[in-house]
Amino acid sequence: MSSKSQSSFASRLGKAKTLQTILSSYTDYVAPTKNASVLILATTITSIENIQKQYNTAKSDYTTKTYERKKVFTENSDSLEKRLSPIRTFIEALKGKNSTELKQVSTAVNKIRGHIKKTSKILTNNESETSSISLIERTYASRLANFKNIVDIIASYGESYAPPNTLISVESLNELATEAEAKNNTVDVSLSILKPIINKRQELFDQLHEQTQSIKNFVKAQYGLNSNEYKQIKGLVI
Repeated sequence: MSSKSQSSFASRLGKAKTLQTILSSYTDYVAPTKNASVLILATTITSIENIQKQYNTAKSDYTTKTYERKKVFTENSDSLEKRLSPIRTFIEALKGKNSTELKQVSTAVNKIRGHIKKTSKILTNNESETSSISLIERTYASRLANFKNIVDIIASYGESYAPPNTLISVESLNELATEAEAKNNTVDVSLSILKPIINKRQELFDQLHEQTQSIKNFVKAQYGLNSNEYKQIKGLVI
């Protein structure tokens, strides 16, 4: 199976254009099927170029939105992740090292931190783009759910939970949860545009692969296995 990296897509498109140029020079080439014609190959190439422009625009928007979300979750000095330790430390001081309350909060904190590590691992794996995106989005949704759980637990303490650090007050944490959810929603909207484009592009490249294989087979059949015509194109893996 061909690689699905961006460099691979560009390479395959470049080779398809090379095939189109070479095939056009075969003045006596006869396409036994419409799908193996130079005209249909050119049409597919144009469709891919158009969808690639759409992809670039949508991916740029998605990247921007995910970066803005990342700042709220992990990068800002007052990010969600950076507030976890102060919350845990205050709960330990307030309720005790062996308290049920600390265990509850610690469990949620550990789940959030585990999802942060999981996201980093996903980004280094050789997953298809849509699979990686789906996994990453699920980890962000889980992080937010666990953070909201922490806020609910803290809010249940009532007036006894009154940290001097206003960044971990119930009011401040609720505001952060609302902001994080808004960032998730913004990414979801961007993703709803990007995903169909990714799928359509893959569909077109699959179509291109079938077309070019058909063309190569017909060139071999028409000119012969050892012909110069076939030798020119047989190494073009698309």
